[in-house]
Amino acid sequence: MTVHTTLHLGADISNILCTEAGSVVLQQELPLGTASLARQWMRHTPPTPLDIEHAIEQTEDVVMPLAAKLARTEQLQLSGSGAALILQAVSAAPDAALHWSLEEVEDLFNRIAMVSQGRPSGQEALPTAPEFYAAMVILRECLHHLRFDGVMLRA
Repeated sequence: MTVHTTLHLGADISNILCTEAGSVVLQQELPLGTASLARQWMRHTPPTPLDIEHAIEQTEDVVMPLAAKLARTEQLQLSGSGAALILQAVSAAPDAALHWSLEEVEDLFNRIAMVSQGRPSGQEALPTAPEFYAAMVILRECLHHLRFDGVMLRA
């Protein structure tokens, strides 16, 4: 049976939908979004390591309880304004569908960490919008804690 998990990453709230053989097995609203997380924790431009750590902690608190509820799938589908922010950041076409492995997400997150520690953001060709950083925190934590091997991003 084919299981699909989609995270619609919004500005203030997000929704997770898991389907199996076309039937909904889990649908849940998450009190987590790119703008709300950025407003609460991304207080500096670029965010500091402490800003990012606080954002990770809040994201883990929301995401980790889902791990026991979700059926194991290899790939997360990411949509919504959060996916659009990430696609724009990597200069993908607005209508693109981009597949990343967990390692590729980690590589981009490591670049974000270097910028938060003082490397000029222009040197890494990363946007300065705090919502982008929030989107990447949410994506990374979902991949790790919900045990996905990769993600398909669609705006």
